[in-house]
Amino acid sequence: MFHNRFFRTTLLGVLTIGIVVVSGIMIKAADHLDSPNSSESNLDVNDLYVFNQGNNVVFAMTVSPLAGSGAAFNPDGLYQFKLDKERDGIADAVIQVTFDGTGTGQTVQVRGPSAPSVTGPGSNKILSGSSISGRFDSNFTGNGMTVFAGPREDPFFVHLFGDASLTSVLNAAFTAALGTPVGDPNEQTFAFADPALDDLAGANVLAIVVEVPKSAVASALGITTSDTFYAWATTSVKD
Repeated sequence: MFHNRFFRTTLLGVLTIGIVVVSGIMIKAADHLDSPNSSESNLDVNDLYVFNQGNNVVFAMTVSPLAGSGAAFNPDGLYQFKLDKERDGIADAVIQVTFDGTGTGQTVQVRGPSAPSVTGPGSNKILSGSSISGRFDSNFTGNGMTVFAGPREDPFFVHLFGDASLTSVLNAAFTAALGTPVGDPNEQTFAFADPALDDLAGANVLAIVVEVPKSAVASALGITTSDTFYAWATTSVKD
């Protein structure tokens, strides 16, 4: 069983399969280097992105902040997108990604979206149902899905130093994701101060991107394609 010895999770995000809610913005949340066990950077979740693409939903997780040349995923890790139809913090369906081998020659395997075999802090690989596989740093397809897992420039735009509006942006993001006010009501904006600078420009991460038919997500959750669901991302390793 996989447990949370090296467990990462991002903030719960909100999405309707038909449209992205919260004023049409994309929900994302940072979780950078927040654990005493973050020395295994390829298990350290940076950000989660969930958005619509035509008849599909795209799930993207980034890990390994400031990834260097030759960075690869953890072959002992279980990388998961967890989906919840009731907003109770218990996953009703998961998309699981695992890696075989080391270095840039890794093989990628994707399972789901399917009901998890266990719920709570522990996780097991999904054994039933089909899976698809491909190579590290290459696009591959199967079961209506398109997958990429490999290095990419960090897409998270943030001015870390000297930008007083950072607090406002984070307040607004958490308020939108949680559905309840967070922080000073006068500090709520999705616009950085002008000029907006990206302090992460040129920094690389490892990205897992899974594009899934909306119908598959709805079927796995037992909802319709116009219903709302909630999503977060985790990594874990075997005990």
